[in-house]
Amino acid sequence: MSLNLSKNGAALMAAYKDVVDGKSQKNWALFTYEGNSNDLRLAETGDGGLEELVEELNSGKVMYGFCRVQDPNSGLPKYVLINWTGEGVKDSRKGLCANHVSSVAGFLKGAHVTINARGDEDVEPESILEKVAKASGANFDFHQRKQGYRDAPRGPVVRDGTDQGPLIRTRITADHPGLFYTT
Repeated sequence: MSLNLSKNGAALMAAYKDVVDGKSQKNWALFTYEGNSNDLRLAETGDGGLEELVEELNSGKVMYGFCRVQDPNSGLPKYVLINWTGEGVKDSRKGLCANHVSSVAGFLKGAHVTINARGDEDVEPESILEKVAKASGANFDFHQRKQGYRDAPRGPVVRDGTDQGPLIRTRITADHPGLFYTT
């Protein structure tokens, strides 16, 4: 059965927009199903970040959390999607809801990191923020690292004009652009 985003669409969209709106105090939203149906509904929203969001996850439910966090490297807002399948969820329900993950990700656009979680150890806020930092690609500590010695780049390898001749490496330096040497 396919996921139904229409029935509660207005509430789902409003909660999503609150999270992505940088001016809103709300920085997370949690979604789940109405009973055993495939109708997604808003379960909860909050302004306490990942720590507050993970406290609301229920081990007996399939839930989807969407949270705005601050990238530890750049300070920019990043979005985390948590696909939560609690350990108490029946196997048949797990299999059915696994097919909804891509639809939920399509609805909750813009996630920089997606976490597939089954237990509390999968949603530790510190480890999630580490994943956000690694995923951002920005690492601004290059001024703090000491640069090691680098050998000058070597010039192209050319033949000396004979078929069997030795290889000659040329290097033109900035001080003497007309000079070259062989190695």
